[in-house]
Amino acid sequence: MSPTSPLLQVLTAVYAVAAAVGTALLWERMRGWWRWPTRVLALACCLVLAFAVAGVAVNRKLHMYTAWGQFFGDNRAAAPLDPVAQPHSPGATAGRLVEITITGRRSGIRLPAYVYLPPSYDSSTARLPVIEALAGFPGTPQTWFDVADPRKVAEKEIKAGRMPPTIMVFPVQHPSPTQDSECVDAAGGAQFDTYLSLDLQDYVNAHFRTRTDRAGWGIFGFSTGGFCAANLALRHPDRYAAAVSFSGYYTAITDRTTGDLYHGDGHLRDENSPLWRVNNLPVPSLALYLACARDDVKGFAQLQSMAAAARSPLRVTTAYAPTGGHTGGVWRVLAPAAFDWMAAQLAGPASDGPADRDSAPDAAAEGISGLAPAPGFGRSPKPRRPAPAPSHHRAAAVG
Repeated sequence: MSPTSPLLQVLTAVYAVAAAVGTALLWERMRGWWRWPTRVLALACCLVLAFAVAGVAVNRKLHMYTAWGQFFGDNRAAAPLDPVAQPHSPGATAGRLVEITITGRRSGIRLPAYVYLPPSYDSSTARLPVIEALAGFPGTPQTWFDVADPRKVAEKEIKAGRMPPTIMVFPVQHPSPTQDSECVDAAGGAQFDTYLSLDLQDYVNAHFRTRTDRAGWGIFGFSTGGFCAANLALRHPDRYAAAVSFSGYYTAITDRTTGDLYHGDGHLRDENSPLWRVNNLPVPSLALYLACARDDVKGFAQLQSMAAAARSPLRVTTAYAPTGGHTGGVWRVLAPAAFDWMAAQLAGPASDGPADRDSAPDAAAEGISGLAPAPGFGRSPKPRRPAPAPSHHRAAAVG
């Protein structure tokens, strides 16, 4: 029975109710001097079990601890991922989820991941584009399926012809449930930038039928994952053609969850801050989609700063939900339009092998109300619908 087991949730709830009922029934029946320590012990048990019920519920939602060894501080081995429900009925319209373990040759990191294969994967020989999807912190790949199940979004868009068949990869991106890697190569520490950008791509390209050129790879994340997506894409434009950041931030943080990732090296911290990179370094030819809710005060301010700093050949699209804060509800609203946008930036399935790594498709962006593509984005290779949910969607070829 794992820490995220439904049975564990039921058992803790049953024990908590039993302890509360037992305490109430026996409270006045206790006699003698021992009634006071017994009452204190009974109340303590009730409180501990109540916290246990809440703790298991939170852990099942965020998937912070997926194995008991992790709970007790043993993070040496990669814990298996929890099974993710397959809500789709078998058939031609359903994709499938595969669990893998990625061993990084460069980074030395070995962690599990999910790979989503679209409905046509087994019936086609084409090499497909890939989206790497990063969660927030705390969070694991399972968090994606809880907050905004991308399989449902992708399959709906594929069926409607707004998105080609696309593979998605959901890696574990933190060394432990309580330690935020920020997806960076820490000074003298874990090399998560190398693992998530180089090792992951090499492994997935070697084991699945993918496009191996940068035109076939995009990266997508929410919250901390949004920071990671923007940072990794800017640091590795030879590996990614586009990035989507939902409610992300764009200046590297250090706090009790990250620890001292940079060991006081301010320049290394700057180099892992997308906003600093855009303001101080030559920018790559890359497409970014930045989105959040307008009432997400910190996220909105960070997005505005990043969009204002962007310049050619960096291309920026922004989208906003009117309300919702920093929550999964906002990301569910924003997801369909973002997937359509990503599909327009990436090269489609290739039947004759991968293109050159330096090649890139014509990038396209379209306004929410169906406006013509903004100058500098090129022409959309496929018809795309306007997305009704966000309150604002701006495409800009800045410069």
